[in-house]
Amino acid sequence: MAYNLQSYFEMRFSGNRAAPVKKNAFLTLSRQTGCNGTGIAIDLVKALKAEGQKWSFMNKEVLEEAANKLRVDPSKIQYVFENKKKTHMDEVIAALSSKQYRSDKKVRKTITEVIRHYATQGNIIIVGRAGIATTTDLPGGLHLRFTAPYEWRLNALQRRVEFKDEDIATFIEKHDAKKRMLLEDYYRKDLSEIQFDLTVNCAAFTRPQIISMIINAMKWKKLI
Repeated sequence: MAYNLQSYFEMRFSGNRAAPVKKNAFLTLSRQTGCNGTGIAIDLVKALKAEGQKWSFMNKEVLEEAANKLRVDPSKIQYVFENKKKTHMDEVIAALSSKQYRSDKKVRKTITEVIRHYATQGNIIIVGRAGIATTTDLPGGLHLRFTAPYEWRLNALQRRVEFKDEDIATFIEKHDAKKRMLLEDYYRKDLSEIQFDLTVNCAAFTRPQIISMIINAMKWKKLI
């Protein structure tokens, strides 16, 4: 199940001081387009439940919670995940024309805070959103990367109903570039230099095998 937004806000804005950061288990999932990180997260949560572990996953919740914290509509900060930056002129115009103006620096800082909050709470799977870049210094993390050959990813998306009207090739090209640039922007490194704990070729293993592999890795790292 996705992370409970209400519990986050009750704790975050209750007026109480935040609990000190401690080691809690969390995962970040980075993936090429077509590797279905959300599907993997859903299956992993179910498998962990069978192991007696209560985990949640989050993806779009980062955008929603950051927007709530900033008191703006989510559409106002969506540009960050489209890997766009405000120019100086954009900042000036926005500041003069909107009561909802928030600087690019403030937006990115808030997104980072939300992701790190999830991670320090533990038992959370962070899907995308440059999760590894904003949590790499935190203890208790397992950072995963899912890849597959282009043809495999093309076929995988063609089988999914929600993509029946999409130009799949264009979709993959666009979103691969977007994911890569977001990671590199937040990490300040080329993707080839980012060290994931485990990189899995989704074409080489079945979904149950991938889930089993992750759970074993979590046990080896004493996260569960």
